[in-house]
Amino acid sequence: TTTTTTTNPTPPALVLLPARQATIIVQRHVDMGEIQELFDFLSLDARADVRGTAMEVVLGLTAAEGDGTRDAVFGGKLPFVDAIVQIAGDKRHPAVARDAWGALVNLSSAAEFANQMMDAGVVSRCVQGIAEPDTPHPDPLCMLLANLTRSDTVAQQLLDLRSVHPETGRDEPAIHRLVDIFCRHSAFNSNGNFHHLASVFFNISQCEQGRRMLMVKAGDGCILQRLLPFTQYEDSVIRRGGVIGALKNCCFDSAQHEWLLSDEVDLLPHLLLPLAGPEELDDDDMDGMPDDLQYLPPDKVREPDADLRKLLLEALLQLCATKHARDMFQAKKVYPILREHHKWEPEEDVQDACENVVSVLIADESGIPDLRKVELPDLDAVREAEAAAAAATAAAATADAPPPASEAETSSADAEANGSSADADASPAAAAAAASLD
Repeated sequence: TTTTTTTNPTPPALVLLPARQATIIVQRHVDMGEIQELFDFLSLDARADVRGTAMEVVLGLTAAEGDGTRDAVFGGKLPFVDAIVQIAGDKRHPAVARDAWGALVNLSSAAEFANQMMDAGVVSRCVQGIAEPDTPHPDPLCMLLANLTRSDTVAQQLLDLRSVHPETGRDEPAIHRLVDIFCRHSAFNSNGNFHHLASVFFNISQCEQGRRMLMVKAGDGCILQRLLPFTQYEDSVIRRGGVIGALKNCCFDSAQHEWLLSDEVDLLPHLLLPLAGPEELDDDDMDGMPDDLQYLPPDKVREPDADLRKLLLEALLQLCATKHARDMFQAKKVYPILREHHKWEPEEDVQDACENVVSVLIADESGIPDLRKVELPDLDAVREAEAAAAAATAAAATADAPPPASEAETSSADAEANGSSADADASPAAAAAAASLD
């Protein structure tokens, strides 16, 4: 993540729970002899049925968090991760390989094991497996890649990978290949849904190179545009959430705002439509509004997940940083959509996010091209300067003050002041009376 960009926090790690929890070793004191024996059974030279049973046990152990068992078994000197990686790549026994990928998903939630996987070349193995249309278990590979790319180092490794498109023969970034597979999902491989690739895109968008790779211009591909329809993908909150998070992170690049809102991308309707409801708007409200937001059906449903609604509003707020975007928001009638959403919104923190956007739109009289480039004063320094000025003024007033008056002089001054006050009060009263008479 660049020092000038504050993007979304990294999502929590995914854990693939096993279908059958292992009870061997877990329910009693860990014995190093048993661990060694278990490790030996993972060898590709072991009998397939023995290796499969051992892999079931390992899968159960990788899900055992909180009692120290997992660290005791896999954190020792035995290269368990390397052995599991070898089994995951064994295509002769798909069921055993799937358990191996599941074990890697569970272990990848810990940085220590994630680093071991990176050194073992798991990132490229995941991409290769996902990109094969006949892979029998692509979703655990997507989950593993989502976990691993939570690390900036692994995300960078993925961004540096290249891939050859099987249909065009074109050499391209592996991310572009993954986007293509994500968009085709079950049509590419009916064995998986590829939803968790959205989390991968979310993760890589937290660094400048990742955002740049997603926002390639038309001559190099239309990557971001292909992701836009999934802001309303009803069948998976994971898919919607990853895409919305990536779009929000892309909105931090103010230099790209004009392009993001242009007809080439048309980002605005895809951010607003999940926030729009079935309310009927009058013609004045809809005058200039994007066609996709007009005359919505009476059964139109807003985004059901509060966190995703907040992400959408935060993306809009980031766009509000540039004058071009604020002007477009006014012309495209964003306010009526937000007004109706605020009336409906049940969550207070999401209401606050909506109010932040509206307040910028209503108060936009600055004409500043990019609000994020405005240098704000140091508030502590301002307070110190104000305090020093106040102290200096008080000291000067004390030095110039006349000596205290005598009691007689004070009484005389009070009398004169009272008289002047009475005269001053009489003048308006007389003027009012005169006006009344006239």
